[in-house]
Amino acid sequence: MRAGWRFLVLPLVIWLVLSAAGAAGMLAMERANHHGLAARFGQRIGLVANFVAAYVDDRVQRQRTQAVAYLSGPAISAPDFTRLATGLGFPAAVLLDSRGRTLQVAPAGAYPAGTDLTSRYPHLADAVRQGVPTVSPVLDSIAQAVPVVNFAVPFDTGTGRRVLAGSVEIANSPLSAYLSALPLTEVTLHMVDPAGRPVAANRAVNGVPLDAASGSRPGRFWRDGRWWRQVTHPVPGTPWRLTGAISEDYLYGPVAVAEAGTKVAVITATGAGLLVVAAVARTRRSRRDLQHANSQMTDFITMLSHDVRQPLSSIVTYGHTLLDEWSDLDEDLKHRYVQRITAGGHRADGIVEEILTLAQLDSGVLTVQPVPLDVHRAVREAVAELGADPEQRITMTAPEVVTARADPACLKLILGNLIGNAVKYGQPPIEIAVIRDGAQVHVHVSDHGEGVPPEFVGDLFDRFTRAGSGVATTKPGTGLGLYLVHQLATAGGLHVGYQPHEPRGATFVVTLPAG
Repeated sequence: MRAGWRFLVLPLVIWLVLSAAGAAGMLAMERANHHGLAARFGQRIGLVANFVAAYVDDRVQRQRTQAVAYLSGPAISAPDFTRLATGLGFPAAVLLDSRGRTLQVAPAGAYPAGTDLTSRYPHLADAVRQGVPTVSPVLDSIAQAVPVVNFAVPFDTGTGRRVLAGSVEIANSPLSAYLSALPLTEVTLHMVDPAGRPVAANRAVNGVPLDAASGSRPGRFWRDGRWWRQVTHPVPGTPWRLTGAISEDYLYGPVAVAEAGTKVAVITATGAGLLVVAAVARTRRSRRDLQHANSQMTDFITMLSHDVRQPLSSIVTYGHTLLDEWSDLDEDLKHRYVQRITAGGHRADGIVEEILTLAQLDSGVLTVQPVPLDVHRAVREAVAELGADPEQRITMTAPEVVTARADPACLKLILGNLIGNAVKYGQPPIEIAVIRDGAQVHVHVSDHGEGVPPEFVGDLFDRFTRAGSGVATTKPGTGLGLYLVHQLATAGGLHVGYQPHEPRGATFVVTLPAG
């Protein structure tokens, strides 16, 4: 018996040592996996915070453009100011002079003219005195007792500095729509101001699983029978911070199978080779699961990185050339380089505008307000804003006055996309015809290129689709333009269709109700 034990001790000691080593290795691997996944989750929330900052900056720049264009005159009428505020999606807005006194307020009567608001709202004081755009924490709207956030944008005029400040309701915030449109279905995103008041969320604020004890502090918390992982990032350029929360069941799910397999291998200590093979296979599957869990976010970032980087690279290249060789370049070449830089900027801005508009459409927060408008004028403005080369030979035929009902901003995007596609993929001349037909108005946009491949016509208005043959394969694009056109037309009660142009080319027809 003793001899038997003597032979048993050494294998038992070796087994215990190997088991302990295996258990220690298993625990270390779990910690490393969890740490890596948590770090990656934190990086993703940081990316989202940067995307929000870019969205806010874009909104501020568009607000500044509208302010410079329509609010720089010596006198601004109340109706004109109200229309501008409504067009920008502001339920309440105020125009201040260089001393912070009110020039115009929407809705009218919220504040008497000449009221100094800088003492009441610090962010307005910063915008007036420092001349930089500012974003407020959550405030009470001057129009009604609802929480809002305020964007204050200074701009210079012939009579001095002015500040356009507009408020966006938290309940209908485009920021919530933007967060909801991001491909992070298992992540709760919650943006708050310094006082912890909600600014936006990707789902109902009351359903946000934040730890009541720790507020928005990063780390782990227990709720609803599960552990959650929480990460907080400041949103650059704003007083807000973005908090992302995800259950650890989902966060660590991709490696759960591999960890279970490792535990079985350590505990049983039998079939080691088979279990190792199975664990490797499960680990590989787990990695694919992890990639699948992040694929939507990765596709979104890849699309932005690829399609926005192209025009940005062009801008940087020509900018460096101008800086390095300015004195050696003739005026014509400088002019061409500046034109290409401008075109690259318009291209990047157009892609961002498409993505933001689609986010609003997908989340259902884009408000379409059809009004009677002059179609002839709308087409001329779309052509002018396109800034096409004169060699493109864009011609238009239309009655002097033809009125239809449509949302001006939506119609502008629709016409801009269709005319831009004709210039990009077709051949001149580009022909635009406005035709009144009883209770309808038709806008035909035709080119004389190779047209749409017949096998692709059925997918023409689908998202992220591009023709696999013809001129489309030689041009950069996101595959969002015609999808955006179709979605905007549907939302605005319009119709858009395609038909071959005779003898060659493509014709897109937008049908509007007559005004």
